[in-house]
Amino acid sequence: MSCLISRFKGPVLSIHRSTLLILGPLVLMTGFYLLTFSRVQEGKASSNAVQLRAPEMFNSPMRMKATEVNVRLQAECEAQAAVIKQRISLPINVLVIAPYVVMGDYETKTLEALYQKTILPVQHALSISYFDTQPDQPITIIALSSQKRYQQVAYDLDQRKTGSYYGYFQSDQMRIVLNLTTGSGTLGHELTHALAQIDFPAMPEWFDEGLASLHEQCEFSEEGNQLLGTDNWRSQLLLSALERQYLPELNALVQQTGIRKEQEALTYAHARYFCLYLQQKKLLSPFYRKLRTNQQFDQTGMRTLQQLLNVDDLSEVDADFHKWLSEFRRDTILQEGGR
Repeated sequence: MSCLISRFKGPVLSIHRSTLLILGPLVLMTGFYLLTFSRVQEGKASSNAVQLRAPEMFNSPMRMKATEVNVRLQAECEAQAAVIKQRISLPINVLVIAPYVVMGDYETKTLEALYQKTILPVQHALSISYFDTQPDQPITIIALSSQKRYQQVAYDLDQRKTGSYYGYFQSDQMRIVLNLTTGSGTLGHELTHALAQIDFPAMPEWFDEGLASLHEQCEFSEEGNQLLGTDNWRSQLLLSALERQYLPELNALVQQTGIRKEQEALTYAHARYFCLYLQQKKLLSPFYRKLRTNQQFDQTGMRTLQQLLNVDDLSEVDADFHKWLSEFRRDTILQEGGR
């Protein structure tokens, strides 16, 4: 469940920032808060929403503490929920727990499970590693039970013809819309975008997309308070480009001012696995925080990366990154084969 681009401000830029999770499995949080839904049953709940059996989910590795209710923010969330509900042509349920407005054609208990088992733990883990600024405005998450319903709501709210996309983040509205049946990965991707926009509005586009894509498929650390990226389908794109000598240098990835549409899939893959490379070196969180501090004089992150990696030029890192990528993928295949 969401990407792309510079800090998208306004409807035009937010279009570019839409999640392009077009291919492959989008499953988030191995062995934890994966949401597995049974078949959709059309029926009459009290709200005429789609009825689903409660999702099967694992217990949270950490007990989330209740936070003090922000009365102002709660009121803003409730007002926003009422306005959005009027604009959606499908029957939906609403759960408001500031700063989140969780909506969808699922039963309320399913929305509550989504909040408790996915949204809240993800926000908590991301705040430990990256985001220091707590949301002070409503974040709307609309989860739909089919691609058809997702496309209908995307059109109702944003006049989007979403094609095969599974979810997107409308940055100027702080709104996530997604087809939840594709897995929690889309939500992890888009929620990263939303929280990053609050904490680091000037975050470079390539890093914004890489960090969000990292959370398409990940797992909790042993301590249960950090998210660790794992292998996913994007590695195939990267390895194919590497074998064909078509993979751009890291300098090109970091210095680009805008992701070209025809290069989106490869750029997201490149950025995701470079973030994973930094994470395994225990440099990803330090990079985020240091870059946020340095943003006025390092808009792309180039200088900060050079400092952290102790190099004069990122071209010195390419060979090691390519070697790591090949070995990481090989090790992943071996581990999967041994299960």
